[in-house]
Amino acid sequence: MVESTIYVRNKTGLHLRPASELSQLCAKMKSEITIEFGEKILNPKSVLLLMGAGIKQGSKITIKVDGENEEADLKAIEDMINSGFGEEMVSVEELEEQE
Repeated sequence: MVESTIYVRNKTGLHLRPASELSQLCAKMKSEITIEFGEKILNPKSVLLLMGAGIKQGSKITIKVDGENEEADLKAIEDMINSGFGEEMVSVEELEEQE
């Protein structure tokens, strides 16, 4: 199992479009994937769970991936989130200053 903790940096967080994009990416993966946000443990293959979690800009999430392609799958998920889903983003430095 591999894991990574990252910030959601896009301006609107995981609203419908980004949550849908992330869910579709994860659904293609054979690995078991969970996203931890606060006390919530989410299956990111469900767009409804992602949207219902209230993950906003600046939220810190932990992604855990377990499977035969776990490292590649984790990198793909990180890359998508770190791309900001094509939206305006804040820097990691700005978010760390707010903590």
